[in-house]
Amino acid sequence: MQKGDFVEIDYVAKIAETDQVFDTTMEDKARKYKIYKENFKYEPIRVVVGAEYVIKGMDEALFKMNVGEEKTIEVPPEKGFGRRDPKLIVKVPLREFRKHNITPKPGIRIEINGRWATVRNVNSGRVNLDFNHFLAGKTLIYDIKINSKIEDIHEKIKILMKLNIGSELRYDLKDGLLEVEERKNIDNILKDNLIKAVKEYIPEIKEVKYVKELKKEKSEA
Repeated sequence: MQKGDFVEIDYVAKIAETDQVFDTTMEDKARKYKIYKENFKYEPIRVVVGAEYVIKGMDEALFKMNVGEEKTIEVPPEKGFGRRDPKLIVKVPLREFRKHNITPKPGIRIEINGRWATVRNVNSGRVNLDFNHFLAGKTLIYDIKINSKIEDIHEKIKILMKLNIGSELRYDLKDGLLEVEERKNIDNILKDNLIKAVKEYIPEIKEVKYVKELKKEKSEA
């Protein structure tokens, strides 16, 4: 694969040290390894090679693969979820949790001010919270398969929308101009990210505009 290729991939990911599977795109594998989640849609992911939409170790591996190929890769922490940072482990008085009727126990994950932390231990009226990613410091193993390479420009637009703003928006494409219907609930930074990604990875599109309403005579996606 080359930088900028749009690909659809399946994978199974596990922690090298324990052989514990923690993520997969495939329902049968999720059931097999007992990580199946109800109401979660298992399906291949679609990404852009070299665009850093996946962890660095996986991104680098995709460059060395072809459509239909399967490969097992080892991802060190620095190319996965980073090294553990001791500064991200903090002590919080137990009474702060009791104020909110929360009983912290080792191993559970708690959201605090929009950030997730793992309770490491509870001792002497204090709770040790670890704000490191739960996979930080771990060497990971990924079994990857590239199912297909995506060439259709409309599919590429939809992929970049999902990757950059989390959902598909109505749009019209004509003569190198992409008009995207405006939504007030989407952050301007995300909108700008979409514009940059489209211009970089879909060179046929020369200009991107957000419009309040698409013209009726134009087709909708």
